Amino acid sequence: MCRIGFINWLVFFMAVACSQNKINSASIDEELMIQVPDSELYVRMRGNTKGPLIINLHGGPGGYSGIDIKLMGPGLENNFLVAYLDQRGCGKSPECKDKSMLTIGQYVMDLDIVIDSLRNRYNKAKVNLIGTSWGGMYGFLFLLKNQEKVNAFACIDGKVNSHYQNTFLLEYQTKKVEELLKNEIPDVRRTELEKISRELERIQKADYSNFYEDVNWMLHEVSPKLGFNAYFADTSKIISLNDVLKDTALLSLMKYTPDEYLKIGEKAEFVNQAFLDGPEYNTTNIENDLRYITIPTAVIQGEFDYVVGTGHAELIFNALTGLPENKKELHILPETGHCPAIECPDALALLLVRFFEKHSI
Repeated sequence: MCRIGFINWLVFFMAVACSQNKINSASIDEELMIQVPDSELYVRMRGNTKGPLIINLHGGPGGYSGIDIKLMGPGLENNFLVAYLDQRGCGKSPECKDKSMLTIGQYVMDLDIVIDSLRNRYNKAKVNLIGTSWGGMYGFLFLLKNQEKVNAFACIDGKVNSHYQNTFLLEYQTKKVEELLKNEIPDVRRTELEKISRELERIQKADYSNFYEDVNWMLHEVSPKLGFNAYFADTSKIISLNDVLKDTALLSLMKYTPDEYLKIGEKAEFVNQAFLDGPEYNTTNIENDLRYITIPTAVIQGEFDYVVGTGHAELIFNALTGLPENKKELHILPETGHCPAIECPDALALLLVRFFEKHSI
């Protein structure tokens, strides 16, 4: 059941040799493979080469960038050159079965290589970054080492404090269970809730070193049983796996056949589990380090985002103490969950365009 939930979840974030020749045409759509240690990374380049370069960092870990072309592309590609990157082991990038290469440090190194390659290829002094969910943390992790290469960053429903993220959902679900148990309910329902309560208590006492099964259970099984969706405020906006497979225009836009699209689920699950079952990802907390960020930053989050915790955007914004008020923005999107690119794409696009036009060189 966790496998099915994670593969469907990927849809939320769906999100050739690399010639070094400079690109001069105004509008492009091309696919690149950029060499990184022991692998290569797929990048889809779309938009206006004369505009500022934006690199899109999808969620996960284990997501992919394909559907972001449909969700965010229309609002950005007229004025910007957008690089849709598939991270190591994800999407159209080759699978990675070596867990020693699926680390935060390796991903930051990969992104540094990608940025340098694209800056050289498209003759850009700096790049801009958009990071969604895990991509938000990924962007900040890169900035803390290499922000001299970045002009501006937009963090969408991102995280920086894993402890806050994990405890928020646990505490929220525990409270919901307690409230439901106060009501007159059938014995079968009471037994179900009491079992959930015991499991949540067990997880709270664990060290999060093997969190993949538990967090998928919480997100995809427990939340519906407690009457809410962790990802969506408006569940009618959910895009299912079958929705994508039936949408031939979308598959064509993303350059996937149905069989190719189905294969990314297995790759993604391996990457996601490698991160979530390791000690690093679930304990990473860079909240205090955000004071070192000096580039313009927009922090955007859905009002009802239970995946990273509804207060995470404000936490990030307040931690950016090295930025003056005119270089940082906080936007809470009403009646929206963890997936604003799906639930309110027009509002999100407007925020992103205004932010990057204001701060891009």
